[in-house]
Amino acid sequence: MKFVSRLRYLALLTLALGVPSAPVGLRGQGASAARKAAPLPPDQAAPTGGPNQPVYVYLYSRFTDHVNLELEEARLHRLLPALEKYRQDHPEAHVCATILFSGAMSRALAEANAKTGIKDYVLDFVRRGVIELGYDGTDEPTYEKRPVVDFSAAKTPEDRWLARETAAKELLTERRDPLTGAPQPGTSGGLTEMQEVFGNAVVINLTLNVASPFGATPGGAVTKAGERAPGAPPGSGVSLIPEVGDDRELAEQILQYSPGAIMFGLPEANPAHLPGFWASEAGFGRLVSPVPNSSPELYWQDNILRSTEGSDEVVRLVHGYDGVDGLKKVLSTTARSRVRIVHVEFGSEQDYVQPWWTKQGHAPLRYAYDHTEHPQLPPETVRPAPGVDAAFEKEDAAMKWLLEEFFPANPGSRFVSSTNLKEMTPPSTGFSVSIDGLRIALADMLRSWGNDTFPPPHLVADGHYLSLADLFQVMTDAFAEQDRTGKLPQSVQVVQVYGPLRTLMGHGPNAGEVTVADVARACAEIAPRLHDQTGAPVPKNFIPSAITVGGVNVNAAQFLRLMAAALVTPSQDAKLRVKMTYLFPGTAELTPKTRPMTEMGGAWTIKPAPLELPSASGSGQSGQAERRHHSEASVAKRSAASPQSRA
Repeated sequence: MKFVSRLRYLALLTLALGVPSAPVGLRGQGASAARKAAPLPPDQAAPTGGPNQPVYVYLYSRFTDHVNLELEEARLHRLLPALEKYRQDHPEAHVCATILFSGAMSRALAEANAKTGIKDYVLDFVRRGVIELGYDGTDEPTYEKRPVVDFSAAKTPEDRWLARETAAKELLTERRDPLTGAPQPGTSGGLTEMQEVFGNAVVINLTLNVASPFGATPGGAVTKAGERAPGAPPGSGVSLIPEVGDDRELAEQILQYSPGAIMFGLPEANPAHLPGFWASEAGFGRLVSPVPNSSPELYWQDNILRSTEGSDEVVRLVHGYDGVDGLKKVLSTTARSRVRIVHVEFGSEQDYVQPWWTKQGHAPLRYAYDHTEHPQLPPETVRPAPGVDAAFEKEDAAMKWLLEEFFPANPGSRFVSSTNLKEMTPPSTGFSVSIDGLRIALADMLRSWGNDTFPPPHLVADGHYLSLADLFQVMTDAFAEQDRTGKLPQSVQVVQVYGPLRTLMGHGPNAGEVTVADVARACAEIAPRLHDQTGAPVPKNFIPSAITVGGVNVNAAQFLRLMAAALVTPSQDAKLRVKMTYLFPGTAELTPKTRPMTEMGGAWTIKPAPLELPSASGSGQSGQAERRHHSEASVAKRSAASPQSRA
């Protein structure tokens, strides 16, 4: 069974990952062509059948060029009134855009405010509900000289956590010279500066940077001569790539500085040139959207709501400069059995620069960082006013097509903001599940799990989605109380915990027996740490990687399996067989990653984020209540099914 289960699981992964990727730039230039070359495997395609679910358009614009400030101010003066007019003319569409600022850009706007009033101008549109403000750290100074995770002195998993945490703090708080990227100690930068200028960010787009394990790669940000990424061999040119797959050290810091914000999830671009990138995203999207009112583009991870830019070969980031045809191409071919959330970037800086220049791979900030003595755009690269007008007319036509044609023809479809998504999604923690409801769900899960060797991605109990970390925590608390009082509680509250700090690669023993009482005693030892929120120097409320129960050493997934069996077993003396089980749910295997599998414990916190949808006349749905209670028994069974069962 060990080899059969492993081979079946690898067969699923081969289907999902066996598509070569094409090189793309930092913001995904060339992604469309690469997607065409990556057909989605049939078993990873979005489910079909049933009524169409709504399409939500997440509208945003990035303002990060603190060097060419006049162009950026002109862009704000054009975009914000246009958004307000769309909002006034079409109140039913809920027009609201997210404007993302970098820390350096926020500082530049604040310094210009006395002369131009631009900061007050932006905040006035915020007060009127036309825009929300977020943070984008992608373009902070500079692409080469920025905080990079330094593993050179890391010898333990805790050391590696601290190395990532240090880089995360620097990215979020450190001010750097706007052209050279040199640190400027004693002053705020990054997210903290953006929030000092504009208030709390509603969304954050940021990743940690690591030295590429593959050396210098085409299209990557390569360190200058004489400089090197921490831990790289002296004198080597080393590419910096975003660390994707798990970002819990960054998430932990974001929860401290901006606890109400959502984050961008899986990126549309593939700067690390990972093979099978988009097919992998599609498989991941399928796992986090098991029911019609869930979305492949929305999920929870580490107690932060994530909204992703790309989820399959169709749904991807759409640029306003692609015009009506660009929108139609995506929306006319999008599978609609699940709610779809399409990111649309409106009013890009590319509308203000010459197309021939951007086609050569240039970008304003890239030019500024490479030409610090004369960082402003050369005059010949700036579009003349008629060209800017023509570019915006194309974007305006795309917006009007959405407002006047697509939304009216697709009841329930509309714009959504970061705040809308947060309000429409039940919280990830803080609710309680009943022991009776948990027993029913676990019985279904264990039947579906059978003898497979990989855990399910999540569970549904009492209408709530539980990640593996949630499930581990509530069962541990239940059995800890049984060990203490002699009986199980009626319900258990879900609290935030982290997945295993180190994800062991082995499947653990496939022999041995323990009793329900053994399980309860082990839980009594584990439970206090899961509620320890002190978090210094690293968080203490990790799911333990390994546990000793009844004299048998098992991994976290094996212990979760034993707890599930114990909870549906009435006798304290009943014998429970230890089964070999790997720690990796399908979400850990399928998510695109540059992070080692031994550090993918964050996947234990991933779970669907179902939306509480308002009723839409003509949608073929009976409203919010029907969606929320959509066949919970079958949902639980389907969600608990292991990857092998789906293969």
